[in-house]
Amino acid sequence: MIITHARETDLADILELERAGFDASEQWSPAAWADELAAPDRHVFARLDRDARVIGVATFSCVADMADLHRVVVRPEFRGQGVAASLLRAGLEWAAAVGGRRMLLEVRPDNEPAVALYRRLGFAPVTTRRDYYGPGRDAVVMLRHLAVDDEWAVESA
Repeated sequence: MIITHARETDLADILELERAGFDASEQWSPAAWADELAAPDRHVFARLDRDARVIGVATFSCVADMADLHRVVVRPEFRGQGVAASLLRAGLEWAAAVGGRRMLLEVRPDNEPAVALYRRLGFAPVTTRRDYYGPGRDAVVMLRHLAVDDEWAVESA
């Protein structure tokens, strides 16, 4: 499988991932994803299968020394196979290379697989954003420090 920079021509595949990965109330719109792909201050990674089909995508930004993970979504049949981890590692490396020293993300506390993945990759909770995903649906904010020569020793199998 290959990790590459997502292109505007990948939009249909990304929207399919979005529909399969999130409840309707949490899905990004086609316009939001089109903006993400076109924005000069975003870096969108796509993981492709052997048929060059997008099976996962993650989008990042970096302003000054603070990077943000905006979204990661993986096709359901590929979850648990390291796709999200590979996209996150690529984003962490990219952020460090462009001057990022820290990365933030938000995650639903009940998304246990995502929280576990982020912890394996060295993220730690720092605060809670109340009602971030809607009334009564909070987000845990997690932070990870970056280094240019980052090691992935914190990640377990």
